[in-house]
Order: sequence, then C-alpha cells, then structure tokens
Amino acid sequence: MRFCTFGAGVLLLTLFLVGCSSSRSGLDTSERGFRCYYDNRVQQLGKPVIVADFLQFKGSEKPRLDLYLEVPHNHLYFATDDQEKLETEYVISISINDKDNNIIDRKELTRKVSTTREQISRYGASDRTMQSFNLDPGTYRVVITLLDRAVGNRSQLREVVEIKPRKVDPVAISDLLLIRSIKTDEDGRRIINPMLSDRVLTLTEPFNVFAEVYADDNVQDVTLQYGLVRNHYNNDFLIDNPFSYRVQRPYHRTGIQIEERDTLLLNDTTLTLQNGTNRVFIPITKEIGRGSYEVFVKPKDDQLAAGNTYTNSKAEFMVHSIDFPHMTDVDQQIKALYYVASSRDLNYMEEGETREERRKRLNEYWQNVGAWKMIDYYERIRLANELFTSNVEGWKTPMGMVFVILGEPHLVDCRIGIERTETWTYYLQGGGIEFVFMRERTADPDDRQAYYWVSSIRGGYSTWLSAINIWR
Repeated sequence: MRFCTFGAGVLLLTLFLVGCSSSRSGLDTSERGFRCYYDNRVQQLGKPVIVADFLQFKGSEKPRLDLYLEVPHNHLYFATDDQEKLETEYVISISINDKDNNIIDRKELTRKVSTTREQISRYGASDRTMQSFNLDPGTYRVVITLLDRAVGNRSQLREVVEIKPRKVDPVAISDLLLIRSIKTDEDGRRIINPMLSDRVLTLTEPFNVFAEVYADDNVQDVTLQYGLVRNHYNNDFLIDNPFSYRVQRPYHRTGIQIEERDTLLLNDTTLTLQNGTNRVFIPITKEIGRGSYEVFVKPKDDQLAAGNTYTNSKAEFMVHSIDFPHMTDVDQQIKALYYVASSRDLNYMEEGETREERRKRLNEYWQNVGAWKMIDYYERIRLANELFTSNVEGWKTPMGMVFVILGEPHLVDCRIGIERTETWTYYLQGGGIEFVFMRERTADPDDRQAYYWVSSIRGGYSTWLSAINIWR
C-alpha cells in the first residue's frame, strides 16, 4: 500500500561538467554525490510519503513560517492489536538551515496513529500536523525527515525557502492556505480541514481559502478581489511520438509553460479592517474537475497594490482524479492509448455514445491485442504518474511517454553543467535508442516540480515503431 515520495538527499556538485551513470540493476549513485532525476524518484518508491506546504505570515516580531504536513496512511506500515485496530508510529524531524547549512532551528515530533481497515481505505486518509518557525528574513534550507518506526524506512523532503519581511504599506496579504472544509464544534470553535496543494485529489464540494490581511491605521475598508483560474499548459496534450515532438518544438527549452488561462471565478468582497492582523476565509464556490488551477487574492484598488509587492497572493494546485495515480476512468484510459493505438481504433472507442459502450469498445481493443498487455500498460501509467508528475500528469510528460512505451531504461546517464541533461538508453530488438532529456531550469535537484523535455534522440525511427507495435 505504498508508493513514492518527493524529495531525497541529493547534493549539488560544482558547475563544472560532471557525469554519472547507472544501470537498472544498480541505481544507487549516492556515493558520487549526485543521483539522476529518474534514479532519485525510483529510490523513493516504497518509502513513506510526506507532503508539505510552506506558508509565510507576518508574525508578531519576526516573519512566521508555517509548515503544514500530511502523511498518507496508505504509505505507512500498520500492526494489528487485539481489538482489530491498526496502529503505527512515525517520527518527523524538521531542520531549518541557513545558506551555509548551519542549523538555525530544529524540531522533532512523534506521531501515533490508530485506525481501522475501513478507515485506512477511505479516500484521503492521512495524518496531518502543523509546525511554526519564527525566522529572520533570509534564505533557508528546510529538511523534513520522516521515519516509519515499524520498519525503519526513512524518506526526506527538502525545500529552499526565502523569508521576506511582510511590509504593511498600507495593506499586505499572507500566503494562502487551501481549506477543504470548515466545521464548528460545540464550544463554537472553528475547526478547519486544510488541503495541501500536492494532495488535491478531488473537489466535489466548494472549498475555502484562508489568508491574513495586514493593515495600518490609514486603512479601514478595503475591497479584495479573488478569483480562480485554470491554467492550460503547452504540453497538456498527448505526443504521438518523440520524433514528431522534436519536429514540433525543436527549440523548446523552457519546459512546461502556460499557454492559456481561463478565469472561472472573479468576485469582490469588502472588508472592514482593524489595525494589525485580520483573518479572512474566502469561499470558492465554482465546481471544478481535473486540471491545474490558481487561486488568487488581491486588493481591487490599484493604488493600494501599486507600491507594495505583498498585496497579491496566490496558490497553485493540481486537481487529480480520486484514484490518482491509478487510472480507472474509461475516457482517460482511452485517451492514454494515443501513444499506441491507431487513429481508427481511437475514433471507434471515443465515439461510443455512453460510458458503458466506450468501456465495451475499450475491452474489445485489449482482447484483440492481448488482455495481459492491458495490465502492464496501465501499470506503467501508474508508475509514470508516481515518478514524473509536475504541473501535468506524469504519463503526459516526455519522460512519462518514453517510460510508458519502453519501460525502465537499461542505462541512465546524467550530466551537470550549465544545464542538466539526462540520457536514457534502451537496448532493443532491432537496435538501440537513446533519449536525451534536458532540465527546464538549473534549480535545486530536490525540486518537486522538476521537468525535463526531449532535447535529442539518437536511434532509428524504425526501432521506436517496433516498440509501439509490441502494444498492438
């Protein structure tokens, strides 16, 4: 019941060109001080998962960094007690380091979880907690270590955070916290259920956004404008094959970029502010489906926003299906066949008038090509989602496309230079083929939104077609 986590202990080398490679039988390259993006992700499969949002607030004396942490239950090992309860215990260690890697602050907490088999199987079952740190303005490296005590498995999440002072001139807005639901207990206290941006798997009901609005004595009433935008990315589509991808975007060196923005919601709300901190809950009532989104809050008065860079605040998140990283929706399953099925077969499946008819036609397709292939194909889709998801689902990325068709590379070679490249080599019947991927930016290798695009392909087109024909 466990899959992959994001982040690992990977060290940056110098900017001089350094290389490393690994075969699929020996993925651990940690002794070299650098691990390929692919190897890094594979190393995390089977380890406990921790997800975090890093949110900044003004604080009383120093800026405050709030870490909202979530550990999915299905990534932990549970033991059964005499009452048929499932129990586990894990430890979270949080280290705040400065740019010279000196420890500025450190916290450790032990969490005990008691649940049932029924509860653990429910959608979104997880353990959540929050930790706060008061920090001076500056750049920090945050290292979060999760230890599953039941089996001793350990994973890490790393993030570089820049703490900036919240200047109130005359209005400022904190980072935004997504909230799935709000309840009130018997004592009238408000209980919130936070929703981390990396764990938005479905939104069947309206959600809320929490923010702190800071004001000085010169502001009483302010009108805030808030909205919800859907972002369409330049490769949120299926690539027929990497050769046509190379032709279509021969000089595409920036990875995923927004090509279109649809404004789904745009409203105003007027607040009467008190001097200091004002806590605001903003309802987002628009029904949304799968996709990449951005929610924002800003003063409507342009004069308020003109001289203060802290008046506009936004949060980006991606909504997955409830079964993510698996793929069980019939329309998505058909769409994922764009890599291997003929146009005739795809049109026939997509033209089914009902879901039942489309499911029937999809099953007929797999019966004709081999039912065992269906299991393997959608398992690769799941793994691609685990390994390569960034701002689009992992199977839609260039690395995901190659992984779905060819599976695990036989050899992975990494280079560090001005730009990072990663080469996958396959030894196939009919010849070898290499895919050279290039990173969109030279950021920290622990970047959870890392994205690689196809830089070049070495090998014959016939070899690629032979690999596709295996699925037909």
